[in-house]
Amino acid sequence: MSKKYEGLAKNILENVGGKENVTYLMHCATRLRFQLKDMEEANKEKIESLQGVIKVIIQNGQFQVCIGPHVNEIYEEVIKLGDLTGSKDKGDMEQKKSIINRFFEVVSGIFTPVVPVLIAAGMVGAVLALLSGLGIVSTTDPTYYTFNIIKEAGFYFLPIYLGFTSAKKFNANLYMGMLLGAILLHPNLTNFTSLGDTVTHLNLFGITVPTVSYGSAVVPIILSVWAYSYLEKLFNKIFHPVVRAFMTPMVSAFVMLPLMLLIIGPAGNYMGEYLGKFIVFFGNTFGFVAVAALGAFMPIIIVTGMHSFIFPLIVSTLTATGSEGLMVPAMLAENLAMAGAAFAVSIIIKDQEKRAEARAASLSSSLGISEPAMYGINLPLKVPFYGAIIGGGVGGLFAGIFKLKFYAIVSASLVGLPGTLGNDQGFSNLIVAVGTMLISFITAFVVTKILWKKSNIVFESDGDKNE
Repeated sequence: MSKKYEGLAKNILENVGGKENVTYLMHCATRLRFQLKDMEEANKEKIESLQGVIKVIIQNGQFQVCIGPHVNEIYEEVIKLGDLTGSKDKGDMEQKKSIINRFFEVVSGIFTPVVPVLIAAGMVGAVLALLSGLGIVSTTDPTYYTFNIIKEAGFYFLPIYLGFTSAKKFNANLYMGMLLGAILLHPNLTNFTSLGDTVTHLNLFGITVPTVSYGSAVVPIILSVWAYSYLEKLFNKIFHPVVRAFMTPMVSAFVMLPLMLLIIGPAGNYMGEYLGKFIVFFGNTFGFVAVAALGAFMPIIIVTGMHSFIFPLIVSTLTATGSEGLMVPAMLAENLAMAGAAFAVSIIIKDQEKRAEARAASLSSSLGISEPAMYGINLPLKVPFYGAIIGGGVGGLFAGIFKLKFYAIVSASLVGLPGTLGNDQGFSNLIVAVGTMLISFITAFVVTKILWKKSNIVFESDGDKNE
């Protein structure tokens, strides 16, 4: 590991109150996400003043340090310096949180670690769709089929991945969480040929087990692990320490199987399906207005932390319908609008260092990471943030009118364009995506320049009036 990040990692750890104040640490694409015993121990202003830190955001019960693309390297240094190998007892801290904060924190904690898996699977599927659409490779080609296993494995085995992250978030045994996911995916739940030709369904104690396919399902495994976490704690109290190591997992498995297959699994499956269908219904009912509104308000949604719930909605919609035409198009408009506003700043201001920072942030946002542009440039200066809101709304309006859809979980950005290929509709959907990007970028750029000139802003770092 390069030593260039050690100093920054050390300063961050010291100013969050030291390793003794950290109960849990993870990271997403751009942020270190701390859970602290006492928020008052953290020095927000000091951390924000560190070179390499874009912004500190306190939301969803987390102390989030926005770093940018190098967050992984700094995360590893913080983990090493603080010996933070896992979550600790969080009982006192959890009691202090509101239900809303706890909900968004749980959702974020469950889905954020799985995002790289789904991005990898989605992007491979998108590239294969692009190659197929260009006639470079056929869908019946063995090479295509082999690489497509990456996409299938990423989505089909989602209950196992979420079993692990859910167990981590609910403070249960991680590998029992994975076992519950594996049970839901076992082929004998839907294929009974080994039991004879006359068997059409399974049953437990004479009760018919609903035949449900849980591949790619989200809600059933989360609810199952949540229920299991309580059983595990209960049985750990009941059983003597001498037999606890084998009795708790064994009895828990015996209890969870009928609970999952008869109640939690089917109920969770219906919830996931209807959640996805509701999103589609919402989009169909309000049409392009819904995409435009989401494109405009997406920056505010992100700032307030409500975006934590967007990813599960996208997964549920894709699983239920095979495409997503509301959230991802809005996020595409938002990312490119952020890029356009930041690029406008890079032209307007005179400070060379800030110009370079704004250009880098604009490029980052174009590639799907909007935090450097949002928190480093647009939000502090306010005017470009307004420009991004308007640009996102106009771009979202265009995407909604022409019914832009995504067929895979990809980055809502330039690199995610192959995800618009699918459903044998050729390249028309891709053209709409490119149009959405251009309109969002240009609108935000122009609006930012107009608003900036009218506001007579003086840029603080050089004291010159910006024209």
